[in-house]
Amino acid sequence: MQSTHLREHNLSAILRALAAAGGPISRAGLAAATGLTKPTVSKQVEELIDGGLIAEGTPVSMGAGRPMVPLRLAEGTLAAIGLEVTADHLSCLALDLGGRVLVRRDSEAPLAQEEPSRAVEQGAALVREVLAELGALPVAGLVVAVPGRIAPDDGRVLSAPNLTWENVPYVRELVAVLEEPSFPVSAQNDNRLSVLTELDARPGGSFLYVRGSTGVGGAVVLGGEVLDGAHGWAGEFGHTVVVPDGELCRCGRRGCLEAYISRHSLAQRAGLDPDVRLEDLVDRLAASRDRAEVIGVIGRSLGLAVANALNVLDLETVVLSGYLAPIAEEITPVVRETVQRHALAAEAGPIAIDRADSLADPALHGAARAALAPVFADPGAWMARGR
Repeated sequence: MQSTHLREHNLSAILRALAAAGGPISRAGLAAATGLTKPTVSKQVEELIDGGLIAEGTPVSMGAGRPMVPLRLAEGTLAAIGLEVTADHLSCLALDLGGRVLVRRDSEAPLAQEEPSRAVEQGAALVREVLAELGALPVAGLVVAVPGRIAPDDGRVLSAPNLTWENVPYVRELVAVLEEPSFPVSAQNDNRLSVLTELDARPGGSFLYVRGSTGVGGAVVLGGEVLDGAHGWAGEFGHTVVVPDGELCRCGRRGCLEAYISRHSLAQRAGLDPDVRLEDLVDRLAASRDRAEVIGVIGRSLGLAVANALNVLDLETVVLSGYLAPIAEEITPVVRETVQRHALAAEAGPIAIDRADSLADPALHGAARAALAPVFADPGAWMARGR
């Protein structure tokens, strides 16, 4: 008789393999992907179908022999919610297990100079709207994307300079306003959530992920896994020092990369409205000064931070996201030249500098995706809860 632990492991392995397949796959394909026997896969697949986590497609004739029955992640049987908090808006999104958007709500709100309680109240209001739209659909969890460092033990926002928050128990207060929801609620750094959408395009890959936004952040991905670090904020490239005793950063330190290439710093130095849209930022800067100068500042500052990271981590691929993605082609020569002068990795050959997936709001989608984690980690427990 199959042990409970082994059953849980097999159910999770099959569900994860199906998600990694990126499309319909047969039972035989799942057996090959997981290393499980075909009888084991067939038994566990039937259980996952009964539990509403896997759906069968129309049988496909493959010539001689029995038709292949394609399997996919079930749609519309459960929901996972992501909530993104930024300096100027909040967004709430619900996805199903297959990644299909079920509901989305957005609220424009200048939160940077407001008390955190306002972000709690408005965030809770959006979550309630989404829950009302979902009706009786079971919710796997809610993950909040925050532009700051999160305490790994209790989810406090230790520091979010672009929101002017310090030591804010956002999750605890959100849970209280939502009146103790039946699903788990947690918070993660927005950039670490953004990279989750990039992992789909680079399964098993290793790379540096750098996202330019109101601030600058990123993540380190090794073998398809996002590196946490001792305190949960590995990949904070925005606070890599690129000019000792240089410009004052919003974190209170000097010379950080964020003080030179974030939306806030670039707009401030150019005398632009601090609310200038990210997608318009470089064009607006170039209208008031030489575009090559703007690209040079961004490329050299970023290149120095990347070179330092490559020297420590020995990686050879950099993925640019946020406002850095549309200008990746322009800044790549400058970044590459800077890396060539400062990084040991250049001795092994040119590094790859890629632009990220074109998804407009990866942190929001990544938050909803992260809220699905309990289902993938322990499908058996989820199905038992549903019963």
